[in-house]
Amino acid sequence: MNTHDFTAARRLLAGAASAALLLTAWPAQAQWLGQDYATYGVPMSNFIQLATIHNLNMIDAATPGDKKSAPASAPAPLRAEAPPAVQRNAQELAQRFPAAQRAPMAQAYQDSMEVYQKIEAKMGWSRNDVGGAIAAFVVGNYMAMRDTEVADEEFAAVARQMRNHPRLAGSFKQQSAASLRNLYEQSAMVGTFMALAQKSLQQTPQPTQQANLRAAARENLKLVLGADPERLRISARGAVLE
Repeated sequence: MNTHDFTAARRLLAGAASAALLLTAWPAQAQWLGQDYATYGVPMSNFIQLATIHNLNMIDAATPGDKKSAPASAPAPLRAEAPPAVQRNAQELAQRFPAAQRAPMAQAYQDSMEVYQKIEAKMGWSRNDVGGAIAAFVVGNYMAMRDTEVADEEFAAVARQMRNHPRLAGSFKQQSAASLRNLYEQSAMVGTFMALAQKSLQQTPQPTQQANLRAAARENLKLVLGADPERLRISARGAVLE
């Protein structure tokens, strides 16, 4: 990652003991990214339900430049107000992995949530910002799929898209507080996990695991975008489907 990367670059998380431990442990954890990861993908039940219903919204949200859909002024960030449910959401994400991998995967997702909250604070966002977490999901999977880096300003641009698109925001406001909490936490966990795994595999290349990670990232993006993820590009403009 370069010095502008939004993910767990040492610059962003200097002095954060939990994040340092997570990054140190990740090469060993990369063994979990075997064929099972590519096969099982990410069982994000709440996110999948919303994405399936609102695929067109996700496509629109990832296509900037539509003046008709741009609000006159930026709305207040939509926040997940329900009590945290990190352990339960991490266990849910890990549930459909093989039994022997569920406990370590659940812990990895919990650790990823801690890392994300430090990133969230570093970006200057309010805690529990749903748009930022969805952007983390999109950007983290994009990084893993393309084995590339994303700068802070690019990540921030995607988050603005997710916050500001009126139809996407409107669909989320119809969800219960508990559903928004699940969406926020699961999106943040998976996006951060994918970015951390990508970074780890850059530092310690493992071709099979890298291929499986890319495959999983591609499927995650295909699900939420409702379009070929190879069309997705992220830049200072935000996310664009070319």
